[in-house]
Amino acid sequence: MFSGYEHLIGGLAGGFASTVVCHPFDLLRIRYSANEGSSLRPQYRSYLHAATSIVKANGIRGLYQGLSPNIIAAPLSWGLYFQIYHKIRARVEPFQNQNVNNLLVGTGTGVVVLAMTNPFWVVKTRLCLQYENQGVRKYSGMIDCYRKILRYEGWMGLYKGFIPGLVGTVNGAIQFAIYNYLKDWRCRLKNIPQDSPLETSDYLLYSCLSKILSTLLTFPYQVVRTRQQDHNADYKGVIDVLLRTYKGEGILGFYKGALIATFKQTPNAIVTYVVYEHARRIAESFNNN
Repeated sequence: MFSGYEHLIGGLAGGFASTVVCHPFDLLRIRYSANEGSSLRPQYRSYLHAATSIVKANGIRGLYQGLSPNIIAAPLSWGLYFQIYHKIRARVEPFQNQNVNNLLVGTGTGVVVLAMTNPFWVVKTRLCLQYENQGVRKYSGMIDCYRKILRYEGWMGLYKGFIPGLVGTVNGAIQFAIYNYLKDWRCRLKNIPQDSPLETSDYLLYSCLSKILSTLLTFPYQVVRTRQQDHNADYKGVIDVLLRTYKGEGILGFYKGALIATFKQTPNAIVTYVVYEHARRIAESFNNN
């Protein structure tokens, strides 16, 4: 029934679960990353101040601003990523070192998935960056946001942040390479075949470690990407973002939002990977029955 699509099903389930659970943290990360001192937007003193300001203005539902494109993009991205990754990896595995395979295949897969889903991320960022003090909102929702971007900015508007987003594919590749390395190591330790089912605690620990390491290594790209996609800003491109951020805020400016990103993305990775592993095993069990 699900033969050949177990990884797609697992990724869809994992992406959906992690988005529902972790979207408020993503909103706070985006708001804080875009917090560069402009008078056009609220200036948050801390993550707690950002959260309380949003809740005070819009209630708890304010923390789920931008959820609609995210609830589509995240499951789609994870489903496609896991499915394409494992299909390619199975073909190239005999020809390269396994760790090199994981990194190269992960990066290539990430580029393909990003090209397919970048418009969703632009819309999500725009909706998340509609502030409480702006009065009339520029976008009434996801569809309205798409229409206005296409009307006023053209197709290229939907691919803002794509170049720094490519760095993010390295983040995903590093994470997945570390995660798979730890899983393979555990299988060897237990003397069981590679990719055998492991304990939930194993998936939890390995997804946590792999995400923390990959986030710390590549976080600056997220700041650059968020600022480039922000409709309140007037950056001319990636180089302009880099120069102005460094000039105005120093090297620490590239790590704005890093703390909340670690807290948000680590639980996100844990939920995604644990649900993915169990969902794909359930799909496999249907095939075997």
